[in-house]
Amino acid sequence: MLLLLVACSAGPPDPRPGLRARWAGLRSVKLDAAQAFRDARYGEACAALKLSLAGAPGASPAEEAGWARLLTVAARDPACLDGVDGDAIAEWGAGRKGWTDAVGEWRAGRGLYVDPVGLAPDSRLSVALRGDSRAPVVDAALLVLAEDPQNARACSLLVQDDIDRGELLLGLGRCPDVHTSALVRLRAAALDEAGRFEEAVAAYDTAGFTLHSAAVLYQERADLDDEVARRLDEPVPPAALHRAWFDLLRGRSPRLTGLDESHEALLVRALAGDTDSVAALQGVPGVEAKVLHARLTGSVEPLDALLAADPDNDVVWRARLGVALEQGFDLEESLGRLAARDPDHLRLRHPTPRREAPWSAIVPWTWERLRSRLPALAAVGEDDVGRNWRRAVAQPESERSAALAELQTAHPELRGLARFRAGGSILDGPAGLR
Repeated sequence: MLLLLVACSAGPPDPRPGLRARWAGLRSVKLDAAQAFRDARYGEACAALKLSLAGAPGASPAEEAGWARLLTVAARDPACLDGVDGDAIAEWGAGRKGWTDAVGEWRAGRGLYVDPVGLAPDSRLSVALRGDSRAPVVDAALLVLAEDPQNARACSLLVQDDIDRGELLLGLGRCPDVHTSALVRLRAAALDEAGRFEEAVAAYDTAGFTLHSAAVLYQERADLDDEVARRLDEPVPPAALHRAWFDLLRGRSPRLTGLDESHEALLVRALAGDTDSVAALQGVPGVEAKVLHARLTGSVEPLDALLAADPDNDVVWRARLGVALEQGFDLEESLGRLAARDPDHLRLRHPTPRREAPWSAIVPWTWERLRSRLPALAAVGEDDVGRNWRRAVAQPESERSAALAELQTAHPELRGLARFRAGGSILDGPAGLR
């Protein structure tokens, strides 16, 4: 009876010896687990922890803390542990001192409900990230930064949120002492969207993202092609993709060698004239594929459908007019619809640059080019966005920023406004009110 009670009271089996044995042959590498974890480089943290734990069979508080940290890392990077191993570690660690956060994060990652009350701020953030709402994530990230102002994960999440809301300057100024590659890349993207291209190129180069800097250069400059070619001279699919876009924007047949099967590569193949790729665009998500399919098939109906859902979309309007011009369609009805739009609203809706699928190649018709063929082209309507913009820019400088910020908060989709507020120039648009 006593043996039975002991067996029943024994906790779950300790998975550590078996895992140590499996990791004994791991290749030794020099990694700092603590720094990698702090920088949110969870793949490196995982590798370093496995090496450390494989060679530390003795039981100690530090060793047990390492296993808890490994479970935390695996909750944030599913490639670190498979589900069976992670479940075994979580089951063994549940209820043990110092394991609440790790077990909570793991269970949340497995789709189980976890009450964030009682978790440390960083783990509370992990749980919030499993939900569908942005506000709890932002709130949790702010709590993390209040405790640890250099937490790289919280910094990156908040900078991305700043960018998404059109607050580019706020994002550029956040966490100035954190310089992880992920954060530098976000800052460079914010500079790029702001139209501050030289600064964006410098930021990308500093972090070693030479393909990103090359993309900015060939899409925004026409005088540094030798420099672009040097940066794109890599035998990897992302470089092949940018070489093809580079060719298309310079009026050359795109080089297709080395392209992968990504959606962006499909866009390139379609532009190169591959009929199967053109047909396949209909099954690709995203506005780029829909617009390009309409352009290549000479069909304006899909563009009209997009405009019915989003009547102030700058790039779709340019595509609609450009396709109609190229096909020789009657433009009276579409020009009439355009005339009802507010021209400033259209300019403020300029699309966010996505360098892997540049709009300048997908929709080559600028407003200037369209006006050269359509002298009567104009948008002379008025709406609240346009009126609020004109009212804001007419105010004294001391009041202008607050008025523009209020407009941005109400309309984060106004990426042209985000660019203007971050130091870039206001973009071209149809003739009309100014």
